[in-house]
Amino acid sequence: MARKTQSDNDEPPQSEFELYLMRHGIAGKPVGATFGQDFRRPLTAEGAEKVRKIGEGLKRLGVKPDWIVTSPLVRSLQTADLLATILSPVFPVSTSDSLRPGCSAEGFIPLLADHPKRKKVLAVGHEPDLSQLAARLIGSDAAGRFSLKKGGCCLISLSKVPPTSFGQLVCWVTPRILRGVS
Repeated sequence: MARKTQSDNDEPPQSEFELYLMRHGIAGKPVGATFGQDFRRPLTAEGAEKVRKIGEGLKRLGVKPDWIVTSPLVRSLQTADLLATILSPVFPVSTSDSLRPGCSAEGFIPLLADHPKRKKVLAVGHEPDLSQLAARLIGSDAAGRFSLKKGGCCLISLSKVPPTSFGQLVCWVTPRILRGVS
């Protein structure tokens, strides 16, 4: 029996949905009453500048999300707002508790399913949660091997949301590479 192979005329399966996962930028250290709870830690000046450069790199790569959703923690909100200004100033930025530290894929995926018209989503959050979400979406049990640096980003393509099969990891990019895109 002959094996079926993809011919040169066959199109590869098209992704219906693109999910960019990005870790927030560099934030201040929690020090006494200055920053209070972890919730209120802002980006540092260096962190904000690096996020702006990362946003410019993403823009040069053609990244145009139609929705940015972020953890409600200040450092993530600031990261999302800076990216929105550069990438998609006309599209909404929303917060979601499903991206707080300690979140799970099972908490985040329904949020995506509730917004079926959003096909290119940029989610800003925290580690190790984003790496675990990425691993879950691509069917890997090696979440510990993935790690997004502050400002790092990955792209996962999915045929649909909620996923009925595993997605494909398209890229996993360090913040240094994104800042250097020209």
